[in-house]
Amino acid sequence: MFKRTVPVALALCAGLLTGCASDEVIEVTEGFFGSVAVDEPRAAVIAQDVLVQGGTAADAAVSAYFTLAVTLPSSAGLGAGGSCLAFDPVSKRFEQLSFLPQPLSDDRNAIAAPLGPRAMFALHARYGRLPITQLIGAPEQLARFGEPVSRRLAEDLERDGAALKPSGSGRPSLFAPGGVALQAGSSLVQWDLASTFSRLRVAGVGDLYSGQLASRLVAEAEVFGYKVDRARLRGAVPVWSGAEGVDFDNHLWAVAASRSADSALIAKTLSLAFNEAGWSSSPQDIDPLMLAEMQVRAANAVAGGDTDVSADAADRLFGDFRSSAPRTAVTPAAAALFGGESRSGATSFVITDRRGLSVGCALTMNAPFGTGQMLPDLGFIPAPALPSSNPPLAAAVIAGNTNAWQVHVTAMATGGREMLSALVPPILRNYVAGQAMSAAVAAPRSHFDLAAGALSVESGITPTARALAERAGYPVQPASHPIGAVRLFRCKEGLPRSDKDCSIADDPRGRGMILFEGGD
Repeated sequence: MFKRTVPVALALCAGLLTGCASDEVIEVTEGFFGSVAVDEPRAAVIAQDVLVQGGTAADAAVSAYFTLAVTLPSSAGLGAGGSCLAFDPVSKRFEQLSFLPQPLSDDRNAIAAPLGPRAMFALHARYGRLPITQLIGAPEQLARFGEPVSRRLAEDLERDGAALKPSGSGRPSLFAPGGVALQAGSSLVQWDLASTFSRLRVAGVGDLYSGQLASRLVAEAEVFGYKVDRARLRGAVPVWSGAEGVDFDNHLWAVAASRSADSALIAKTLSLAFNEAGWSSSPQDIDPLMLAEMQVRAANAVAGGDTDVSADAADRLFGDFRSSAPRTAVTPAAAALFGGESRSGATSFVITDRRGLSVGCALTMNAPFGTGQMLPDLGFIPAPALPSSNPPLAAAVIAGNTNAWQVHVTAMATGGREMLSALVPPILRNYVAGQAMSAAVAAPRSHFDLAAGALSVESGITPTARALAERAGYPVQPASHPIGAVRLFRCKEGLPRSDKDCSIADDPRGRGMILFEGGD
């Protein structure tokens, strides 16, 4: 076991170790088994180190969560809510852990309970192995001694940094000292957050809900005009339930997203894609039109209360699709619920260990940088209880066979509302049509914004494909930026049965990282 310093975009083929996706340079440990895909490189490497130390995927997920609170506060943090999936071949459980935002008051500007730490404690209690104090310790050191700002965070600061508010008189902005946003490579030191981590590590996670940290939260929130009901804070808990998703090919394709409505939308779209859409091993001219119609019909259905993901429901909803037919109109409810182009404010990750335990989580701040208001003595930004009118979106998917208890596919996708267009086609082209996973991920994309009513296409989408969509009534325009980012991990024989045919694919559009090393 040793470390090697490499560009994040470089593939380290020796021992099947792969790390890719950005032009940043980072130190990678060799000599572990598993797959780690995270939206920010440092969090990926720290999660991988946990696997090296003998930790489970749940241990690595806990470390990833707390590290993202340090390295990606635009989209994660102690104030974030979300949901996680856990597929465990040993205990034969496929579960979901929900910790979606819960308001701490009835005020219109209510902030959400900081449920993330309590959710990570619950995940660790059920599936962890290493001491949770150890898992919090490494992120605490990053916060205390500083970590270079990643390109991922720097881009969020440039685009959405205006959402950040002053932290009080005499306190310069942590992310924009001197009024200029931190650039990639700048050192970000967060002493207040490190102190909070230290208290969580020493006094326990419960301190944030009924101890000294809770008292500080109540007092500091009220300084900035946010009321906190102590009983709500104390009583806010994550909830375990059975995983839900799409049954296809003897697998349950479960979804964790940053809102329950988004989980339903993604599952509905996957159901249409699996059961009714025709996919080829390479992009086809009909794909942009077909994907837009799937998104519109799925969104209309879910906004109207139809969350049925059965094959029969897919046939009723999409069985009549024809490229020659006029487009489906977007309902006002669907546009209001699922439209927009927010690109930060939510993130996700998926991790698999050597015994097949797989954990995928989606986190949300409900808006880029949450409320934008850092609580100075706690060092984190609370999330608004209600999502913005342009709600952020990220998701994790785990496909597991609950008869043989093998995990076959994991995926994570980010990029705001466009995430759905990044997630679905690569899964279908690879899993159903047999296209190489890296080619499926790299293929040009399209995305229909339900609110703006425009179909954006990346370069590489053919003129014929554009013409098909336009003839159906979709206004087509060039994409102004890359459409989402997705990272895939697949084991054709399933884990823990065999790792010999496992592989990964990273997205050149993203700034995160995926790592994988197989057995000997």
